[in-house]
Amino acid sequence: MIPHVQLPGDATSWNSKDRAAVAAGIGGHCRSTGFFFVHNHGVPTDLIRNVHAEMRRFYQLPLAEKTRYDATEQSQFLGYRELGRERSRTHRGTEACEQYRVGNTTRELPLPASVDFYHAHFPKSLELFRHLTHLGDGILAACALDLGLEEDVFTACLSNPLHRLGLNYYGASHSSGAGSTVGYAMSPHIDLSLLTILDQDEPGLEVRAPDGGWMEVPTVPGALFLFLGDYVQRWSNGQHRAAPHRVVTVRRDRMSIQYKHRPDYGVVVRPLDALTSPADPPAYAPLNTGSDYVAVLRSILGR
Repeated sequence: MIPHVQLPGDATSWNSKDRAAVAAGIGGHCRSTGFFFVHNHGVPTDLIRNVHAEMRRFYQLPLAEKTRYDATEQSQFLGYRELGRERSRTHRGTEACEQYRVGNTTRELPLPASVDFYHAHFPKSLELFRHLTHLGDGILAACALDLGLEEDVFTACLSNPLHRLGLNYYGASHSSGAGSTVGYAMSPHIDLSLLTILDQDEPGLEVRAPDGGWMEVPTVPGALFLFLGDYVQRWSNGQHRAAPHRVVTVRRDRMSIQYKHRPDYGVVVRPLDALTSPADPPAYAPLNTGSDYVAVLRSILGR
């Protein structure tokens, strides 16, 4: 069964006592499964509803209009990924969904001619992005406390963070359109992020339980689903678990909002010295959240 956690409201108003209470509420789940629902999160439900409407309007546009916003390395991968654009990392086909990315950019890479161009269709999504950024900061501070660290230990890595909001559309006919021969629309993977916050209007997401089986993530009105990514698992030397997940082939059109909380470009994530010892040596190699991450995007989105 997927755990449910009550939060103390809007994360912008949390104090140290609130973050300690959140740490106590989520710590066991971070260590056992890496996923849980959060309630009383302070993100307006009508805003989430408006973002789904915004997505619906965009995905109903003609393909020629949508591809004007093509996500490329020159846009720092902001923008639109058409059906069949993203290659699977686990099979020979492509992922059976359309995707759009809004969010932050870095001056470490060439900047798009106009970031506003890629955000033009999504004003409500950008408003939601700001809410989820605050929630992600609060959850990350709680993770640090659960690991026995200072609550602001990760703040130095978040001065110019590359957070992203994914707006994903899984059409009922997308699997055939992508030439998919597998039983899922998005291949099993672990997110290259600190943590991911998700809302879906239809079921379809599955997470892997500790016993190796797959669990359906239901739609829960008013709740957000949260799961940990590779970077927290790596920093914690495996004390906190990243959550493998996938999206099954859907029978009805499905949209998901997927916010990924990420550090600054170029932060090297490795097990923290405070969480390793001769008896518990580093279990993960260092990973550069700039060059290594861009290399992954090039491999799955390259023309």
